[in-house]
Amino acid sequence: MQKCRVLLVDDHVPIRITLRRILTGYDDVHVVGEACDGKQAIELVPLYQPHVVLLDYYMPRMNGVEAARFMREHWQDIAIIGLCVALDTSITDAFMNAGASAVISKDQINHLYSTIQRACPNRL
Repeated sequence: MQKCRVLLVDDHVPIRITLRRILTGYDDVHVVGEACDGKQAIELVPLYQPHVVLLDYYMPRMNGVEAARFMREHWQDIAIIGLCVALDTSITDAFMNAGASAVISKDQINHLYSTIQRACPNRL
């Protein structure tokens, strides 16, 4: 079975390190790259061809919702998972309206793998 290719997008390096550490514990997930904001993520998608993009909400230059909207318009088969510090209805709705498959809070990161499984069922 092919590994699920994941792109991590967050402006905080410690968060990206934590996400990478969590995901490298799973044999069927491969973190293909990291970006510090939405603009860089959009530049990296064609290069890394991820199956799943984890997008933080609050980032400089381009936030996660704006990046999700762009990705949904240009790459329909990418699963987008929004990340935020705390689940807020307005943020969740914004991500979902922009085409995200799911939204999780950073304090529920223990649900990250199962969220990726649901977003990327044909890969895992």
